[in-house]
Amino acid sequence: MAALISELLDDDPTHGLAGVVDTAAQESPDEYAIEPGGWAAARDNWIVIDEPIEQGCLVRYELWDGEPAAHPPGASTWQGTVYLESGIIQPEAIDGTYLADSKFDLGRPGRRWNVRVHRERLGHGAFPPEVVQRTLITLQFWP
Repeated sequence: MAALISELLDDDPTHGLAGVVDTAAQESPDEYAIEPGGWAAARDNWIVIDEPIEQGCLVRYELWDGEPAAHPPGASTWQGTVYLESGIIQPEAIDGTYLADSKFDLGRPGRRWNVRVHRERLGHGAFPPEVVQRTLITLQFWP
């Protein structure tokens, strides 16, 4: 069974998330890389995530020594691979600016990673979405 090596929870709600980028990236995440009906995609040095919720999302990064177990039901999941030049990633806004000072170091530059992205929207039906809706994004990486 795979073991979690390191993790980072960016618990400051992120607004206007376009995706995550390698700190050495020359390009920003491109929403046009997402296939029709999808919500995430990856290209060299970035992962684009279509997250229209204005109330913000919380992003969690995980590094595993092997493929992690499946996420609990209720979350949407996208899986693929991504090449990361520096191996250090951070969230990027729709306007191309970095959203947080927090960076997640995968510890190995210049390699292709398996990645799974889980998206879970939380809310409460009795309250308006702008009051209680949040999205949880979990990015899991493994060799």
